[in-house]
Amino acid sequence: MKKIVLLSTCIVFSILSFAQKIKKEDKFYMLDENFKGTTQQQAKYFIRVANLNDTCWQFDTYNITGPLISTEQYKDEQGKVMHGQSVYFNKKGTRDSILHFANNFADGSWYYLNDTGKVFLQKDYVKGRLTATIDRIKKDSMDEIEYKKRDTTKMVEEESSFQGGLRAWAKYLTDNMVYPDRAQKIEKQGSVILQFIVDTEGTVIDPEIVQSIEFSLDEEAMRMIKGSPKWKPAFQNGKKVKSYKKQPITFKLTSP
Repeated sequence: MKKIVLLSTCIVFSILSFAQKIKKEDKFYMLDENFKGTTQQQAKYFIRVANLNDTCWQFDTYNITGPLISTEQYKDEQGKVMHGQSVYFNKKGTRDSILHFANNFADGSWYYLNDTGKVFLQKDYVKGRLTATIDRIKKDSMDEIEYKKRDTTKMVEEESSFQGGLRAWAKYLTDNMVYPDRAQKIEKQGSVILQFIVDTEGTVIDPEIVQSIEFSLDEEAMRMIKGSPKWKPAFQNGKKVKSYKKQPITFKLTSP
């Protein structure tokens, strides 16, 4: 976990060169190799600060032309009180830990992921006090065995699906993708992987980045998922339930 820099030492830069469509109220700060404020020309990293609601500011730290380093939630715009979820990424842009805080205290479950994206360790906290350490590989294996022992004949499950099926979903993604100018200029391509929830009304909510490539590509992938038309919700035991989905969105440069 990196220590957040004081934003008063940072320099705001023009957002127009970074992405095609971002909120005007978002703030950007340039950082050098020591995470100190610098000019855009000398920057190695940058932070985007977005106000999610009255008590939540999200700090996304990026490599200047590469993937996410972290996304942290704070109770204040100055980034002094950690409150909410913080996600940290490895050098390849893949999540390696998901932590939760309440008023600067570790609180709730902390998850540690391996190179395949699977949770291998869980630590539970209450107001900064560690209450449990769980080997998730072992626990998940035991849970699977127990599940198979149950009588599931009365359970009727139907996974959530996009209206029109997979072909319609692929068409939506293809028709709505806009390859960001910035990513083209720096010749960035690859697959951004997002996870999201389809709620009981079929609405896509809470999209999160699982695999980051670069800021403008990540933003475009998020835009498409957030703008998704409604899905058919999942059913379990005859009732609508929330379901979790994971979607890679691939950006590929074409030869001139």
